[in-house]
Amino acid sequence: MEVCKIPQLETFPKGFPRVACFLDSDDCFMVYKRFGIVFSRLLLNKQDEIRHMEDELQAMDKTDDAPGGGRYLMSRDEDVKRDPTSIPWLQTEPQTRPQLLEKLELKILEYSELLLKANQLKALEKPSARDYRSVLHYMENDGGQMYEDEMSWIYDKEDLVSLRPGREHAWLDGMLERLLKYIFCTPETDAKTNNPAIHYYDRRRISKCVTFLITILILVLLMIPIGLLYKSSVNGTIGTKLDSIVMILSFTMIFSAALSALTKAKRHEIVAASAG
Repeated sequence: MEVCKIPQLETFPKGFPRVACFLDSDDCFMVYKRFGIVFSRLLLNKQDEIRHMEDELQAMDKTDDAPGGGRYLMSRDEDVKRDPTSIPWLQTEPQTRPQLLEKLELKILEYSELLLKANQLKALEKPSARDYRSVLHYMENDGGQMYEDEMSWIYDKEDLVSLRPGREHAWLDGMLERLLKYIFCTPETDAKTNNPAIHYYDRRRISKCVTFLITILILVLLMIPIGLLYKSSVNGTIGTKLDSIVMILSFTMIFSAALSALTKAKRHEIVAASAG
């Protein structure tokens, strides 16, 4: 029976191999540079190239809009089969309109692909302060195996993104890891390193614990106002006193604040949950 192989950090050579193993060893450490300014520069460059080609196309159309040339704008076949000697702009622009359109198509597809990739990278979450500190500490201390220039990317904090999926309870995860780190460590996570300063946790255990705690908290926040209102009512009928209205508003605000602080729920989801 084959034993499950778990990569151990210290078995990798110092330098890029070990740093790569560290970044891949846990979801929290998957922090990389987005190169936002580079993407912006490339997009601007592609955009200007397309703008220039668009100007050329409009100039060709305007030239053919004169008497005698309109049929080349009304029929693509006529334009493709056109005699090159009858094209007035070939002296300054050595290409036909169909040739320009082919180049423009390739250029616009390159631009669109680059634009969508930039949008996808921009949509990635930034690393939490705790995750960033962990990676930074390793790069500066435990890592220490890369030249200073080649590890300088870790200091571009505003340009870093995290590949960590499901970061809904990042804040609560960190608190539980610090308080109950031995419960969330497994033999598999311990086998990843023999460095006592580096700790790995079982994300499934943490996720289950966090979900349980949030469920209990939500139930408590829902049941407390119901119990208090029932106690202050007459014969089990909820009254309409001012203090009852204030109580409902207060617990609604606390419920919304808890959702906002402990989860990554969007604004409309928080509003819908509070209204329900």
